[in-house]
Amino acid sequence: MEALLEKTGAANLFFRATSSSEAERSKPDPDIVQVALRKADCRPSAAIMLGDTPYDVEAARKAGVRIVALRSGGWSDDELGGAIAIYDGPESLLSEYDRSPVGRLGP
Repeated sequence: MEALLEKTGAANLFFRATSSSEAERSKPDPDIVQVALRKADCRPSAAIMLGDTPYDVEAARKAGVRIVALRSGGWSDDELGGAIAIYDGPESLLSEYDRSPVGRLGP
């Protein structure tokens, strides 16, 4: 994960991270989402998750977290159903950032 964040130039935007080694069960179980919420000291209602699979959508919803889906995982909009918004990929989300659910979060 660190290498990916460095490559995208986004490493400085994340101060905490989780990995599958911190969860007992994998997605679609919400374990990893709940670990991330605890580490961030964040209520589910105050968080938005980004994901690109139906397993991400299901895990977020089970944890009570809103999710923005990206089509970059190769899944259809129907398969990503349940997301509060769906974008083609990271570039699409960034181009619409201010109007997106992520951009409207505020500080």
